[in-house]
Amino acid sequence: MPKLFSSKYLVRLLLFSLLIGTIPVVILGSLSFLRTKHSLQEKVNDSHMKLLQQAQFNVEQQLMLFENLMTQYMSSSLMNEALQTPLSSKYFTMINELNAGLNKLQPFELGVKNIYVTSLRFGWVLSNEGFTTLEDSRMKDMIAEYAKSPEASFWTAMPPETAANGGEAQERLSDAAVPGVRLVKKLPVNWSNTSGLIIGEFPASKLEKLVFNEAEDRETIILDSEFRTLTQPAGQVLQSADALKQAVESIRQAAEPAQGYVTFKSQGEMIGVMYNKSKYNGWYYLSVSSLSDITKDSRSIGWYTLYVSAGVFVMILFLAWIGSKRMYLPIRSVFSLAVGDGKPGEREDRDELQVIGDHISRLRTSELQLSNQLRKHSKQLEGFFIRRLLQGEIRPSETRERWAQFAYDSIDGSYAVMTIQIDTLDKTRYSGHDKDLLLFAIGNMVSELVPREQRLEPVVMVNNQVTICRSRVEQEEELEAAVYAFAEQIQTTVWELLDLKISIGLSRPYKDIQETPQAYKESLESLKYRVRFGEQVILPFQNVLPDTQIAMAYPEWMEKELVDAIKMEDREKARGLLNELIRHALKENPRYIDFQMVLIRLLVDLLREWQEAAGLTVNPMSASGKPMHEQLLDLKTTEEIEAWFYQYIIDPMIAALHTKWEHQNKKISERMLDMIHEECESDLTLEICASRLNYHPNYIKNVFRKETGTNFSDYLSQHRLTLAKRWLVETDMKISEIAERLRYQNSQNFIRYFKKVIDMTPGQYREKHK
Repeated sequence: MPKLFSSKYLVRLLLFSLLIGTIPVVILGSLSFLRTKHSLQEKVNDSHMKLLQQAQFNVEQQLMLFENLMTQYMSSSLMNEALQTPLSSKYFTMINELNAGLNKLQPFELGVKNIYVTSLRFGWVLSNEGFTTLEDSRMKDMIAEYAKSPEASFWTAMPPETAANGGEAQERLSDAAVPGVRLVKKLPVNWSNTSGLIIGEFPASKLEKLVFNEAEDRETIILDSEFRTLTQPAGQVLQSADALKQAVESIRQAAEPAQGYVTFKSQGEMIGVMYNKSKYNGWYYLSVSSLSDITKDSRSIGWYTLYVSAGVFVMILFLAWIGSKRMYLPIRSVFSLAVGDGKPGEREDRDELQVIGDHISRLRTSELQLSNQLRKHSKQLEGFFIRRLLQGEIRPSETRERWAQFAYDSIDGSYAVMTIQIDTLDKTRYSGHDKDLLLFAIGNMVSELVPREQRLEPVVMVNNQVTICRSRVEQEEELEAAVYAFAEQIQTTVWELLDLKISIGLSRPYKDIQETPQAYKESLESLKYRVRFGEQVILPFQNVLPDTQIAMAYPEWMEKELVDAIKMEDREKARGLLNELIRHALKENPRYIDFQMVLIRLLVDLLREWQEAAGLTVNPMSASGKPMHEQLLDLKTTEEIEAWFYQYIIDPMIAALHTKWEHQNKKISERMLDMIHEECESDLTLEICASRLNYHPNYIKNVFRKETGTNFSDYLSQHRLTLAKRWLVETDMKISEIAERLRYQNSQNFIRYFKKVIDMTPGQYREKHK
């Protein structure tokens, strides 16, 4: 016996236990970490997007306010008059009024740098710097460029050189940084011909105040529609101009230009950029953050997950060791039983399961041998199947099941029925009592002479020995020749061994196994014509009765299922089976006379079942006084036949059976109620009632529930409770006496049940109602 700790199987079991325990932990830990990291990233991105949208809202609110002020100023009558006037120093009053309007457009909250009003028609420019001609203005080139734009109103970045002239030059992180933005509107409003412009300058310093970043791990940047920097990065996340260029390039290449999230690597650090494009002026608002700062919490969660997984692994290791030893103990016991008193050296050289497997293999061999023996003893069951097949009592589905049960190799191929009859026992050494024994002996000879793969089990049918021959090939000619050769060999062997003359009838070959009943009838029919040929002959049906069609056997299995459906009161199933039976009979009986015989037999069998089941004498006359079989034969179509059977036979039969069973069930339930009312103080049970009524307990249980709407036990308990309530009010019986009379095991059970149903104790009920 191998030692417990030196067993190879124990080591493999331990390793396998560790494997199946560790893999789920690793997978679960990894998925949990990834899911937590992803969830954390989503929450941070969502937070950054909300902050970015808030910053965008603040900026656009200021820009819109400035644009609204400019629009109001542009729409004034003074502005319309000035655009139509060649202003000069002599119009100092109008110039002062225009300057006063410009001052109102520059409140401190907005932080507007300067506003220019110019007349393209008369060539003058008015701004905070004073009044001058367009030719002398430093804005001459920019005004000419803005006038060419097809848009009536637009925002544009201020050129760096203009800002330098204004004294606002600064060192920027990006070469593309601009000192501010301008709002340009063409004058007059809603006119197709542009005669002037109004230009408002909004400095970058004001934009930077609006998007001021308090967090060190995130900063907000504004880009114009051409990706030029409008606000200066603080340098907290983007440490160089190249980093900003990478961010801009990532946004340019993004699949979704309006809104999204991109990442890139700068100086060995991953940077995340959340961006949103403004629908107001096409600017881009960027929220830039360092992914390493974002994932600090996820890294701590990862370490925590790792520690927990390691602890779980240690626990799994301990449990795997304990469990493996316990699981190995039964195997060791089975191994000990398997090897018995064998040599220890031989046992230790082999794996435990290998030894056990060898013993199981031997047991399996013994089982197969036993199964073969059982198969030999199952000939009677196989013979019963063959007889039912010959008589047409088996559905196709059942045929396939039995085919597999008896291990026939295939259901496809060709078949033929061979029927053997003893010609005579006169002038032989046998008597009439020996006929069954002789047929049995002939069957054994057939089993020996015809190979197993070319026949089914030979059976005895009344005074005939019948064998279904088969061939795997579908050529009928080959099967005909083979069956005839078998018949000759059988006939010769029976004569030589038994000194007995036999004649053999052969059916025509067929391919559908369900045609066996018809083939059996053909073989019997051919044997009737031995009167022409004498004794000891072989009569193939196609030679004796060429071009003759034998009526198909009656489908008894369909009729049986139809009767069962009628007894179960299943009208839909009965109608479907009736339709199937009629169509099957019509298909298999092409001659009208044969079809009529099937209908007459069906009618007679149903009337007989009706009379036996309902216990009534069925009148064979129809309501019109005409016999039912005559009325049936007068019908012309299958639809009329089916409707007639259902109307005059099946439906009334179901109604009659239902009435009988209702009367019977009502009688049963009434007798059970009488027993309850009369013997409720005894140990009355459902089984006692069943034995008195001579029915099965399950049957009377279902009848009682159907008739009364409640179970037997519930009704008995409710009746006893009614008696208890009456005794509590009308008598002075003790509660314990009442419980004892009503067959409760003790008074506490009675009190608990009473309180559960009545919602008060028996004592409280007595005080309330007595």
